[in-house]
Amino acid sequence: MNRINWVDWTKCIAVTTVVFCHLPQSQEWMYYRYLQACIIYIFFFLSGYLKRDRGSMSDNWSKYWRGLIVPYIIFNLLALPYWVLRFYLKQGVLPDLADLSRPIAGALLMQYTGSFAEPLNGALWYLPAILALHLLTDLCHRSRHERLLMTILCVVSYLAYYAYRCSAPDGIMTLMGFLRGLPFYYLGYAFARRGWLRNGGDWHDGLLCAGCLVVSVVLFYWHYATYGHNMLLHVSLFYPVNALFVLGVILGCRLLSGWTTPDWVVNLSIGTLVVIGLQWTFIGAVNYALAHLTTFTVASGYNWYEALPIALLITAVHYPIILWAMRRWPFLLGRSKK
Repeated sequence: MNRINWVDWTKCIAVTTVVFCHLPQSQEWMYYRYLQACIIYIFFFLSGYLKRDRGSMSDNWSKYWRGLIVPYIIFNLLALPYWVLRFYLKQGVLPDLADLSRPIAGALLMQYTGSFAEPLNGALWYLPAILALHLLTDLCHRSRHERLLMTILCVVSYLAYYAYRCSAPDGIMTLMGFLRGLPFYYLGYAFARRGWLRNGGDWHDGLLCAGCLVVSVVLFYWHYATYGHNMLLHVSLFYPVNALFVLGVILGCRLLSGWTTPDWVVNLSIGTLVVIGLQWTFIGAVNYALAHLTTFTVASGYNWYEALPIALLITAVHYPIILWAMRRWPFLLGRSKK
């Protein structure tokens, strides 16, 4: 399959930003909160844009099994020893069966947080959310009214998200991500169906990129200043802020399509699942090492100029694992072939 240059650039930049946003920050500065709020929806858009119908449900399920379900299982299993080690370092004793049941229940319930469960590998909530969106799209695709059904579902997700935020805690990360991500997934799916964004960008994309990002930041600043007082305003601004951010970043990455894409960009794009699945372990290891080998206090968080090189370092540490998975164990990449 021919690769799309701007997709590789977008995934590479976005996954590095995800690592940056998961590092503890010393200040809740607006632009950090902005990136936290927006960055994940690039992946929802791209999942919709790259969605391909393989005909029968069995063929689609085969793709979902190796591309989403198997990686979810593997990366949770890989996270379990890290969870046990972290528990031991904090508590001074190994977890008993009751303690161990909490992260296992959380993983089985798609990274649920509650009185009896906690996330085992929190970043993996994204995989079951995408699986649910793929299945929902498959069902709509088999109807003559696919476009109408998806539009109605986007409206329903907006209303459900508002109701959820007004009445429920944030413990069900997969459900929250599904409700938030559905419109962005469908936006990408609709763009692909119409043949938009296929070719490389030009200076028009540069102007549109700047315009989208400026308007998005301005709207977010308004949201950031008033969110605590008006939930309806938060939900109303959430979608335009994120949609403008996603389109702005993609249009900016399209400007890079005229360049020869470096191998490391392509490989990081291919290995996005590896970074998502292993980042918590590496972030925890770096935080522990810095706290015990230096005078740095993790509880106080990093300044942005400290977090940025650490995020780049953690992303780079994943790179040899990605290369190994490409040669030896493609299941980590959501693939069946080397």
